[in-house]
Amino acid sequence: MEKMKLFLSTLMSAISTCTLYSKEHASVDELTQKAFSLLGEMLQQSDSVELMIVGDDLIANKTPLRDVGMQGVNLVKRFKKKGLSRVDFIKGITFSELRLFVTNISAVSEDIRTYAHIKTGVVDVRTGGLKIDADFALDLESLSGFTSGQVGMVKDVYQGITPFKKLNIAGLEEIVVHFIITFRREANILKLISPVKSFSEYTYTHATNVAVLSMFQAEVLGVREDILRDIGIAALLHDVGKLFISKEVLEKKDALNQKEWDEIRMHPIYGAQYLAKLEGIPHLASIVAIEHHRRFDGKGYPKSALNNKTQHLCSQTVAIADFFDALRSRRPYRRALEIKEVLSLMKRETGGAFNPVLVDNFIRAMHSALSE
Repeated sequence: MEKMKLFLSTLMSAISTCTLYSKEHASVDELTQKAFSLLGEMLQQSDSVELMIVGDDLIANKTPLRDVGMQGVNLVKRFKKKGLSRVDFIKGITFSELRLFVTNISAVSEDIRTYAHIKTGVVDVRTGGLKIDADFALDLESLSGFTSGQVGMVKDVYQGITPFKKLNIAGLEEIVVHFIITFRREANILKLISPVKSFSEYTYTHATNVAVLSMFQAEVLGVREDILRDIGIAALLHDVGKLFISKEVLEKKDALNQKEWDEIRMHPIYGAQYLAKLEGIPHLASIVAIEHHRRFDGKGYPKSALNNKTQHLCSQTVAIADFFDALRSRRPYRRALEIKEVLSLMKRETGGAFNPVLVDNFIRAMHSALSE
């Protein structure tokens, strides 16, 4: 990450020089050229360099940067003043584009322009009263407020889902990055799980909790950063097909009849079909949507989508998270189970519903959290 930090520091120096003197100043060209060279070296390793602003933290290629110095801090402030929370530098960028970007950012009253190889945007996420700037200052005793904010963010994204409207991908990424940062701070996983406050909020709370628990499992297993991000997004959307099920069935307080169960069991198909049509969504999201009610032993539903394929490893991870959170949450037709009760039931399903290795990994992690 040292090259990334040097690039950001040099880029901010170029912007500062442009602000203090003029865009024609020789030092602006010199510093921009140095930044361009560093960027070119990084783009030899990947197709893009992604920067995100989360609160006051700078995230580069999905990794939180520490000790970025005053130049890094100033760059965050500069981006915020422009209303930016994401900037992607894409392979193929020219020196002229980066030079224009520097002058564009340095000009206080100038709107952000459009570039062929620089994508800029604002992560539009409302937090239901929770200030994002305070998220990363929360101690473990304050995490209930943090998780409530995440549920609010998920609710905003979910309420914008229709067959005719583009999904807020940036909002999903923002939520995932928030949780990855929190994992890095070694928070007790059980303090990151939100309680269900009302039946109508179950969909959003459950999606949030399943994402937390799925990413947590992947983190413990040492999964790569890019895959961790995809798992998080897939887990957040695993039940998206339920938005196409009638509200009367979803929120029914009595036991479901056979026809209603048949309707509920269509949600994996609805979700996968919806996600497959969207741009920018990881392919993994559609796989998890169709497979999260499939079992390790090949049973489960929907029958038409099972064939003879083995359930994807990420779908197995989400299935464990889904089972755990569903049983520990109170529902209209049954009580919430204690965590140890859920783990005992999960153990009984080892080799049937769940991958034995993943279950053992999950149970060890939960016992560790319970003992803290």
